[in-house]
Amino acid sequence: LEPEVVATDALRSYVAFHPRGVLGSIMPWNFPMWQIVRFAVPALIAGNTVVVKPASATPQSALNLEAAFREAGLPDHVFQVVLGDRTTATALIRSPVSVVSLTGSVPTGIAVAREASKDVKKVVLELGGSDPFIVAEDADLDAAAKGAVAGRFINNGQSCIAAKRFFVVDSVADDFLAKFAERMRNLKVGDPLDPSTDIGPLVNAGQREEIEGQVQDALAKGAKAVVGGHRLSRPGWFFEPTLLAGVTKEMRVLREETFGPVAPVLRVPDLESGIREANDSEFGLGASLWTRNLDRADELARQIESGLVFINGAVKSDPRMPFGGIKHSGVGRELSRYGLLEMVNVKTVEIFSGETGRPAPPKDTE
Repeated sequence: LEPEVVATDALRSYVAFHPRGVLGSIMPWNFPMWQIVRFAVPALIAGNTVVVKPASATPQSALNLEAAFREAGLPDHVFQVVLGDRTTATALIRSPVSVVSLTGSVPTGIAVAREASKDVKKVVLELGGSDPFIVAEDADLDAAAKGAVAGRFINNGQSCIAAKRFFVVDSVADDFLAKFAERMRNLKVGDPLDPSTDIGPLVNAGQREEIEGQVQDALAKGAKAVVGGHRLSRPGWFFEPTLLAGVTKEMRVLREETFGPVAPVLRVPDLESGIREANDSEFGLGASLWTRNLDRADELARQIESGLVFINGAVKSDPRMPFGGIKHSGVGRELSRYGLLEMVNVKTVEIFSGETGRPAPPKDTE
């Protein structure tokens, strides 16, 4: 991060980017290595040291990364891992770290922000998402159905940027549902260590019960399971890839984050209604919109209330682009130059002549 020279009335003026010191990070169980890398590498590049507390369910990933950094020649204590539960996380926040970064749920983010605010510490929060997937009347339905599978079932649906609410213009809804359902039926459920597997188990019994409860709520209120709808009777926390039609806004699958392989579809009369319904959410992380009318792409992206918008593509993180949300989906940004700036002190420096000093402010002429 080279200083940025700015023209002022000083001899020299520039913006400097200095390290913040020790940064603390509290990490989730999904993508346990990638999540740490995307935080730690930019933090180290910016000149900081880091302390990472991984999820209690995935400590070994963090320990393996710590060993890899050490083997690569990183000095001791520049990248450190601390293991434990919420008590450990609280202790990390209260320690002399200058920034606290969290990837996790909304309730956890609120708790972390509240604790960090007691010492006026900066927070970067990447929280939950309930990303809309909007299909316009002029969309390429084959491409949209393929993108829907990729966007919904990444990591068995256990991803903050997975597509979780599907809004389809009524005139193409039947065709889209048929194509989406066909692709879903071809997904292979099985051992996650088998490269041919598309859908593995959920992280634990509690997560499966949460998904099952959301699906049962939808079915009880009139939704139809076009595909799936049940847990699988096999060892492991498996739940069928599920496609729900006839979904309404009163159902939990549209009001809550569905962290599993469930795709609820809501028909809308037109694209404008789809965007309006998509924005009717406490979340604002990512969004995916499918249309052939690229002349409207910029306008449509502006209308969607989220931190990321992908036109004719599934939402993904790209190190070249900033990542983060609005509303209850988070504060601050990760990745790209904008993510780096979250980890530094952006310092104004103005240098004047030692003889004249700083010019006096202009006199009030009124």
